[in-house]
Parts: sequence; C-alpha cells; structure tokens
Amino acid sequence: MTETEEETIPEDAEAEAETPADTEQDKVKPVVFIGLFITALLGLGTFDVFMNMEPNGCSMTYMFEYPKYINMKLPEEVNQTFPKYRLLAYGEGEGKHIGKLKAEKFDGIPVLFIPGNSGSHKQVRSLASVALRKAIDDSEFKVHFDYFTVDFGEEYSALYGGVLQDQVKFVSHSIERILQLYRGRKPGQGPTSVVLVGHSLGGLIAKALFTEPEFSPSLVQVIITLATPHTPVVLMDKETHDFYTKIDTFWADSRAASLSHVTLVSIGGGLRDVQVRAGLTQDTHADININSNAAASVWVSTDHQCIVWCKQLVLSINRALFDMIGPISKQITMNNKLRKDIFHYHLLHPSGGKEYDPDNLHPATMTFDMNGYWSDILKRQFTFSKGNVTCNHYSMIKIAIDDPKQRFLTLDAVRMSADDWVFGCKVTKVHKNTRVCEEGENLSSKTSIIPSKGKRKAIHLDLLEMKQKFGYTHIVVHTPVYTEDTRVNIDVYNPRERSISYAVPKWINFWRQFTVVEKTVQGAVFYNLSLTGIDHPWQAYVVKADPRQCMSENEEKPNFGLAMFITPWANDATQTLLGQGGNFTNSITAKLQSSRPPGSNDTTETPQVHFYLDPACTYTIKIYPSIPQMMGQMIRFYAPLLLPCMVAVIILIIAFQMRRIESSQYCQSTLLTLLSAVSPVNVVLPSRMVAYLLALGPLAAIFPKTDIEILQSQGLDFGVLPIMMFFAGLGTVFLLTCLAWGTILLCGSLAHKAVMRWATRVSPHEVVAEVAVSTLSNFPSILACILIALGFATCGSLALCLGCFCYFLKLFKMYQDYLECLVKRAVGLRDDDDPSILLGVNFQFTLALLWLMSTLLNLPTLLSWSRNLPHSLPLPADPSLIHAVILCGSLSILWQNEGKPKVEKKYFSVLAIILQGLAIFIATFAMVTIYRLSFAISAVFVVLTTHQLISPNREQEEQEIEEEEVVDNQTAAQNTTDHLSAPVTAESASESESEYEYQLNIAKKKVIKHKPGVIKSASEVTDTGFGSEGLDWEYEEDPADSLSDESGKENVSNIG
Repeated sequence: MTETEEETIPEDAEAEAETPADTEQDKVKPVVFIGLFITALLGLGTFDVFMNMEPNGCSMTYMFEYPKYINMKLPEEVNQTFPKYRLLAYGEGEGKHIGKLKAEKFDGIPVLFIPGNSGSHKQVRSLASVALRKAIDDSEFKVHFDYFTVDFGEEYSALYGGVLQDQVKFVSHSIERILQLYRGRKPGQGPTSVVLVGHSLGGLIAKALFTEPEFSPSLVQVIITLATPHTPVVLMDKETHDFYTKIDTFWADSRAASLSHVTLVSIGGGLRDVQVRAGLTQDTHADININSNAAASVWVSTDHQCIVWCKQLVLSINRALFDMIGPISKQITMNNKLRKDIFHYHLLHPSGGKEYDPDNLHPATMTFDMNGYWSDILKRQFTFSKGNVTCNHYSMIKIAIDDPKQRFLTLDAVRMSADDWVFGCKVTKVHKNTRVCEEGENLSSKTSIIPSKGKRKAIHLDLLEMKQKFGYTHIVVHTPVYTEDTRVNIDVYNPRERSISYAVPKWINFWRQFTVVEKTVQGAVFYNLSLTGIDHPWQAYVVKADPRQCMSENEEKPNFGLAMFITPWANDATQTLLGQGGNFTNSITAKLQSSRPPGSNDTTETPQVHFYLDPACTYTIKIYPSIPQMMGQMIRFYAPLLLPCMVAVIILIIAFQMRRIESSQYCQSTLLTLLSAVSPVNVVLPSRMVAYLLALGPLAAIFPKTDIEILQSQGLDFGVLPIMMFFAGLGTVFLLTCLAWGTILLCGSLAHKAVMRWATRVSPHEVVAEVAVSTLSNFPSILACILIALGFATCGSLALCLGCFCYFLKLFKMYQDYLECLVKRAVGLRDDDDPSILLGVNFQFTLALLWLMSTLLNLPTLLSWSRNLPHSLPLPADPSLIHAVILCGSLSILWQNEGKPKVEKKYFSVLAIILQGLAIFIATFAMVTIYRLSFAISAVFVVLTTHQLISPNREQEEQEIEEEEVVDNQTAAQNTTDHLSAPVTAESASESESEYEYQLNIAKKKVIKHKPGVIKSASEVTDTGFGSEGLDWEYEEDPADSLSDESGKENVSNIG
C-alpha cells in the first residue's frame, strides 16, 4: 500500500461515517421530571404509612405458669410424608393437667390453631392461656377448651405457594387425629367437630380443607380467621394463584349447600397492619367481616403479629366461644344461627353484659318503682349526673311529634353500668303529685357501646316512629339504685339540622381548610356528617372538630367528645377522642380501608363521620385534603403495581435502544434513553385497548381475565391510575439506574477483590485464580453451564442471584476497560479511544437491570429453599428453575464479542416492536399476577438471544452498493468535513461523540474492505469491526469477501 493510499483511508472512513444522531432526538423530555415528582410523592406516602401510625393500644396477655407444647403422636405414614410438620397440644405448668396431655387424654372442646406465613406454633399461647384461666374461673375447669396447634417449620407460605397444598393435607390428618383422642368418652359427649382459628394464611388453609375430596365438611363447624388475606396481597407464583382460584370457586359453588353449616368470621387488623391491609381480609363468603378497630370492646388497630395476642380481641373471641357451649352436650352448639348471633353480639353490637343469653339479655318489660325519684326533662338539651344513687332514678322525656325540632333523640350515657336503662312508656299517671310510669317496654337492645375512657353507651331513637308505631308517650331513662358517678347527656333535635351532607373538596385544594359547621348548637350531643365524593381508596381527608367555647366544669372525670369515621359497606370504623389540651388532636382522617363495591353508588350510603360531643362545649367542624395520607393510601393499595411498571419501563428502554441500533448502529446509554425516549403513552393506551377488546364476548371466552379487569372488579381502578404508576415506575427506574451505576463504580473493585481472594483460596496460586476468573468472563458458555448445573442441583433462584453478581462484575470489568482506553488516549499511547466498549456497556447494563428484576421476583423461592436445608428436603416445585435456565443460557450468546451487540444484524426495528409488545403484555396481564413478570423477562432474553444468533447481516445485502459508495467517497468526505465543523449541543455531547467515533470506525471497516491487498481474519474484523474477539469458535474467510476485495481494487485503480 502506498503512502498516498494510507492517507486516503481516513478520508474514505470519514466519507462513510454518518453524522451523529439528531440532537433533538436526545433531548431530555419532561416525562422524567414528572416521574421523579410522583416517585417523591410516593416516598412521602411510604413515610406516612410507617411513621404516621396510631400507637399500639393492645394490652398484653400474661400467663400464670410456663407454657408447654406437647407433641402428639401421628401415624407413621403421616410422619414420613410430612417430616417437617408437627401437631402439638398446649398446656401450662406442671401437675395432673400436663400429665393428662402427655398421656393424650382429653375431655374438653378441641380448638386447632393454624399459623400463617413464617408463623410459629407458639402463637396459640394467648388464646389458649386466656381460655384456660377463664375455664378455671367459670367452672373450675369442668367445661374447657383443648387448644392444639400445628408446627409448619415457619415456612414462607405467602412467598412460595408450593407448600400450601401440603399444609392443607397435614391439617386434614391433624383434625382426624384430634377427634380420635376423644373416642373414649361416653356417647353423645365427645366432640364431633373442631373449631379452627387461622392466622394470616392459616385462615386460608382452614378454608381449603373443604376442597379436599376425602375431608368431611361436618368435621368443622366454626372458622375464625385473623388477618387472613382472602384476596391475595401479591401473586408470586402460579401455585398460589391456582390455590386461591380453587378455594374461591369451591366456596362460591358450595357455600349455600355443603358449607351452609359453617360459621365463618373474618377479623382484620386495620390501619396498623401494613402486611395485609384491611380490605383484603374481607371475605364475601364470611358471615361476619370486621376490623379489630371496629370490634366492640376492642376499638384498637392491630398489626399483623399483634392480632394473635391483643388482649382486648382475645377476650372477645374467647367470650364468644364459651357462649357457644351447649348446656347439655358441653360442646359447641350445632345451631348455626345461634353461633352467628353470638359472634354478632360480641363483635358488632354488645348491648348488654359480657355474656350472651338471648332469653335473659334484655327483659321485654320492666315494672318501675313508683316510689323512686321521678323527674320530667323539659329541655331539648339536658345533662344530668348521678352519684352514689340511694334509690331508683327515672328521667322521663316527653314525645312531642308536633314540634319538628323534637323528632329525634340521642342519649349518651357515661359510666352507666346498667344493661337495661332505656324504656318506652305508653301510659303515665300521677303518684304523690308526681307523674310516673308503672311499666315500660325495654328499648335497651338498641344500645350501642362506643369507645371512651371507661364505660360509655349511646342510643338513637326516632321519636316519630316511637309515637306512631309503638304508641309511646315518654322515653324513660332508668338509673338503678347504688349506681355511682353516672352521667347522661340528652339531646332532642331535628335530624335535618344534625345530618349534614358535604361534598369533599378537590385534592388540589390541600392547602385550604373548609368550614363545614361554623358553630355547633349549644348543648348538642350528636352530629352526623356524610361525606359525598369519597369513592376511591386513594382519597384521604382530615376532619377537625375544634372546641370553641366550653363552660367551666369542676369534674374529677371530664367528659370527652368522640369522632368516628364509618364505612357503610364494611364493618369498619376508626375513632378518636375529642378534648381540650395538647394531648388531643381533635381530628380524624376520613380514608377508606375497603374499596366501594362496584355498582353500589346508588344502593349504599356514603362514608360518614359521627360526632358525640361534649354538651358543655361548642365546636367548629372543618375539613381539608391531606396529600401525605393520600399518598399513603396509594402505597397501601397500589404499591404491588410498582414492580410491574418498573419492568415494563426497562423493557421499553431496551426497545428504544434497539431502534437506535437500527438507525445509527449505536446503542444509546440506559439513562439517556430513559430521559429522552420512554413515556407511559407507549404502554398505557395500547394496554387499555387490548383489555377492552379481550373483554368482548367472543374473546373473553378464549383469553384469561386481564389484570385491568381484576382491578376494576375489586373497585380499585380509576382514570389516571396506570399513568400515575408508570410515571412512578419511570422515576424509580431512573433512581435505580443511578444507584446501580454508583454501585458499579464504588463497589466494583471491592467485589472483584473479594472474588479474587476467594478464588485464591480455592486455587494453588493467584495467577491461576486470575486466569480462572477471566476465563469465566471470556468464555460465557462455561459460566452458563456452571450456573445452570447449580440451578438444577440447588435452586433456580440461587443461580439467578449468582448470575446477577457475575453481571455486576462483568459491567465493572467492561467499564474499567473503557476507562483504561481513555487514559491511554490521554497520555498519547493511542491515537483514539474505542467507543465500541461503551456500546457494550450500554447494552449489557440495561440487561443487567432486567436480570436484577428477575432475581428479585424469584428471591422468595430461594428463601423457601433455604428453609428446607436443615431438613435436606427439595422444594415440591421450583418455579424459578425455568427462568434460571433461560437467562443463564442466554449468557453464552449475549456475552460473546466482549458483550457488544452485533449491530450489523438486521431486524432491530422488528425486535423493538416485539419488546414493546411484551411491555404491553405486562400492563395488561401482569399488574396483579406478578409471577407473569418472570415469563415476560425470560421472553426478552429469548428474543434478544435468538436475534443475535439467527438474524442475517445487513452487509450481505449492501455489498452491491458499496462500490458506488467508494466511487463517491470524495464527495462524501467533503460532506463529512462540513458535519464535523457543525456545533454540537451540550445536552448529548458525550453520547454523540462516542456514537460518531463508533460510526467512523464502521466506515473504516467498509473502506478498508475495498483496498487492494488487505486481507482480514476473524480476529481482526469482528461483528463491530474493532479487532475484538467474536464467538467462541473461529470462522474462515468468506470467498465473497475476496471477490469484493478484487472488485474494490479495480475500482480504486480506475479512480486513480
């Protein structure tokens, strides 16, 4: 080659090089700033969920003796089938009681406690200990409950559904074994069923028993579930999805038939339970659904673990169970209606004492003591206090329906110990110059217990109904003799003045407070505020009732006001006390814990706030939106949707990178692609259209139900939800990208040294260790085989974790090579750098993020596998294995060529369309069913690997026109010089410079290909043309290249 020809090579290269991509294409879009703003708001919501939480108001339960858990013998076949599981009986202390348990002699009523996800069998302690003490106190242990519990080895049943069916079968065997322990008793006295108490997923196990073909439904009469997610929190694998579907289908078909005898009660934890939100504990098949904060005599929210030991709730459950004992059989009554009434009384409406006796609870009538103290209440608002009552006191309130201001009556009794205290009187007479009533009809069953510091009850009576329907002339309030320190607030009013309907303000007005009631009526006791417009779970409003003016009262026990937020379509109520001083916030948050059922806008009342006021004060009632608590609601209800959105965003980044390779043969960086190309519009609108089409009649019968349709059926979908969550996903991916780059730069060296230190221990010499580590990187097929073999030998998720770590090291090494190239160029050791290295870094970094997402999705399987290590048991099924095989197998192709994509391939635009389709698939089918995300990620790696393997090269079709390009190289060189002199904007200077140099080298390859006497081997010209190594195998020179070289030589000679 002559000197002149050598000088013309860069000119020809410049002629072939294209200009950098249009800077308009690389401009940062405002989408990313919107995403970061929404991400910051959700961060504020996360802070609200975990930090703005009501204090734990539960009292502890204590034991009088040390607990004992006695192992029960099971058939050998059961022990061999389930070696990890145990059945135990609960006892306390030492002596005869423990001796009987060890001898397996039982004569009580069996109750089986089923723990949930990672739950311990010892969680039965509180329920069992309280029942034991109550039996001793009530009947000297003649009538008692025998508490059993199962030990599942604290398995992660919520994260790995493969163990759920085994747990169901073991509980079925346990119930059979428990009933066998009572077969020695007299006929008619032994139990025929077992009471089941399930915590968390243990409640779901209890429901699943009936799906077993060999299980007899008559063996269970009562099921109590505590914080059980009857609707799944997240679906991490298909086994869990199928498990829920099987249970829901069976109960929907059999609830009115073979399961009609079962009394099912579901109790949720309320706002403090951040693991299973209250709405998920609502069961459409349950007889009673209630949250602990709304349960009578409990009134406190419980977290997910606290619900099993909260003393207030434990006492209510045990009282209900003891009231179900039949007087003759000494077992749980077979009367299903009676059992429902008992639960309703103890959990929802306890109008009397702590025991439910339907025959003697509230006598229908009562004969009054005419010689007692009688008084007529003439004022509409009146308060009387009774202390140390020495005779029966009767206060009569006349019913005057002619006055519209006297249509309704509210009585608020503080520290009223009597169960029968309100009566209707039809006939009065004068006795000793005093109007009295001889007999009254008992209205005390309408009483509601309301929370306060001490005993407090209230009753609301429609005086017009009392007069016209029952013929009452007076309402009588009875304060029995020997009553101490009782206070009764009387309020007669027109309900139109006290029932206020208010449309909540828009959320955008969060900075303003809106006055609902400027000043309450002096002496008023009750107000009902209906909040119209609260229809979505994300809404949250603060309602304040500030005392304005209070009459001075010198009371040792002050009277407190009360505000209760009530959700009509769920047994849910939150409450707060109102008072004076800095210890009272005098505000309550109106936010839903259960979404409004679809189609109930016209049939169900709106959420309400009930105010029980101190009649000595007047109040101002205000309302305003709360942005932090709105975002907290978004986290509670929609946090699981964030991960699918993040995966979809990463797939969109890869799709736009493929489009960029198609147009300029350069892979743009992950961060710049995210900032300049990705938008929720690429996914949200197409997914909505797909969901709409699939919901049509013909297609709905073929395709599964879309996740969008699932959200709509649960009442959780609203207009901007998908756009908002995808914006949040975009912002989170941006932060994750920055964090990942920072980790690679800051911790990559430490990780590499740690690997070398470990390899040095294994190998005899440091050089051997270095060669071994570099071999795994340079020959990815070996690494892929090792990871796949590890996945089959242990767990697929473990292979994914190690593969993710290897990806981390690979990116660090690639970026280190790029920095070394820059340093050599800076010190003059080389004329230019090699931007193709950055090409590989950009491509592999996005794939590493996607690999990280797959690892996180399959991490629960690894945790479940680790639980089985002490027992040397494999997983029943490994859902992560198929994904580990696909991803690890793809390394053998995607890591070839030093990790750089083969940009000379065709059909990158088609590949981008397929990837965008996968992102749309996620938005349509994988927002709720999270386990489908792993299949979408695996599909991305399969598509990319297939494309890199079998897609034809673009150069094969361009060889015919390359000769014309060489002929015109002089003109192209001049054009290139003009482009080089054009200014480049600062927004994408670094990216465009690398891209330009990369394209310049592409052109060099093409020009050198046509120079005479130039022959290349596979090691000199690879897929990207920079002398890097290609695939693991060598290939021979293509004869077509020789012909092309000869033709190029002739053309150059003619030009000369």
